[in-house]
Amino acid sequence: MFDRGNDEGVVCSGLDSAGFGGGRDAAPDWRQLDRQLRGVARRRAALDAEEARWLVLAQQVELHRRLGYASLHEYLERTLGYGPRAARERLRVASALQVLPRTAAALARGEQSYSAVRELTRVVRQDTERVWLDAAAGKTVHGSRPWSRGASR
Repeated sequence: MFDRGNDEGVVCSGLDSAGFGGGRDAAPDWRQLDRQLRGVARRRAALDAEEARWLVLAQQVELHRRLGYASLHEYLERTLGYGPRAARERLRVASALQVLPRTAAALARGEQSYSAVRELTRVVRQDTERVWLDAAAGKTVHGSRPWSRGASR
C-alpha cells in the first residue's frame, strides 16, 4: 500500500534514548512521557494539515486519473489506506480548510486536532470562524460536539 522506496522523513521514536525502552526496571518520568505524547499529537495535527493541502492539489490535478484510479476516493483507499468514509471526510475537510485559514492554521500548529477540525468544518463559515475557534479552544472533541451539532452556521 505505502511506497517503501522513500523513507525520507522517517524519524526514530527515541524511546530508548529518552529512558522509555520498556525494561521492567525502567520507571519513565511521567512528565517527560506527557511531553512526548503531546509532541506526537502536535506533529500528527501538523501532518494532517499538510495532507489536507496536498489533497486539494491532488483534486485539482486529478491525480487519481494519472495513476489509473476511477476516483480520488479510490486512490485514498488503495494508496493511503483510508476506508471509504474516512476518505470522503478527509476530502471534505481539506476542501473546507481552503476557505477557513484560521482553522487550517490552528490544525497546523497543533492547537486543534484533526477530529476537532472535522467537527468544526461542519458548522464554521468564514464570517464565524474566529467565534467558533474561540469557543472550541480548550475543549475536547466530545465537548465540542453538542454545541456544533445543534448550531446554526
